[in-house]
Amino acid sequence: MSRRGLGTGGTGGPRGLPIPAYRPGSSPLHAARAGATASLCLALALTAMLYSDPAVLGAVIAAVVLAGIAAGVGREIARSALIALPLVVLVAVINPLVYRGGDTVLVRGFEILGRPLDITLEALVAGALAGLRVGAIVMAFGLFTACVDPDELLRMFRRVSYRSALTGALATRLVPVLARDALRMGDAARCRSEPPGRLAVARATLAGALDRAVDVAAALEVRGYSAGGRPARGRRPWSRHDVRVALAAATVAVVAVAFALVGAGRVETYPRIEVASGAPEAVLCALLLGAAALPFAGRAARLGVARA
Repeated sequence: MSRRGLGTGGTGGPRGLPIPAYRPGSSPLHAARAGATASLCLALALTAMLYSDPAVLGAVIAAVVLAGIAAGVGREIARSALIALPLVVLVAVINPLVYRGGDTVLVRGFEILGRPLDITLEALVAGALAGLRVGAIVMAFGLFTACVDPDELLRMFRRVSYRSALTGALATRLVPVLARDALRMGDAARCRSEPPGRLAVARATLAGALDRAVDVAAALEVRGYSAGGRPARGRRPWSRHDVRVALAAATVAVVAVAFALVGAGRVETYPRIEVASGAPEAVLCALLLGAAALPFAGRAARLGVARA
């Protein structure tokens, strides 16, 4: 089934929703195979999971922003940052209210629902670092969403589970279409002299989703997808963009794990704040930024894109 048939035109999510969406591009991240680009994004997310050091987390965010701007998806990265902001604030606020550890008490005897709470500087710092980690992970997956073709990614798994890959591909295409239908129904309802309630709009949206699902199922049945089996293995030669992006992903993953094993970027928040800062952390940050810039460096990255 073509992308045009599903009403998306391959341009990503519905207009008006502040969410990252994949759009075809000519950058090295778009040109590389989906597995290589996905590996780079996942390696950056892994780095954020392994470290609490603010400098390292800042380097991860900077690497994501650098790669996103160079790939022409800076707006999508900004959208993912806006999505992450409420989560960052929520984690930073909840942590000092839940944990009482720490020696530096800022507020003593604070009560919520009759329960006395002591807010400490260490709990505030731990919450801020946890929130920063969440933000870095969300932004890494925002880069993933903006640069990795979902159809090509799911095509990698079709030999493992053909129907599951087909279901995933349809879901990634139909969800933004259904969201756009809901927006249009809401706009049409507000134009009426007596607008219907939200429940009526939700009921109409659900009915439209079920009707669209039946139409898609019928179209797939007519085209013979129900009798489809495991497709033949196809071999695609590695391009220079595949090599560069895969090398960058391997560099980020290996560097992050190696420096974590030797104790770089160590942070202790309880009972006192201790943040490791020195040459290992500086080298780690520099390597992360260098690996993020690797796919875009040199004349070979600007020679154009050849897609098979």
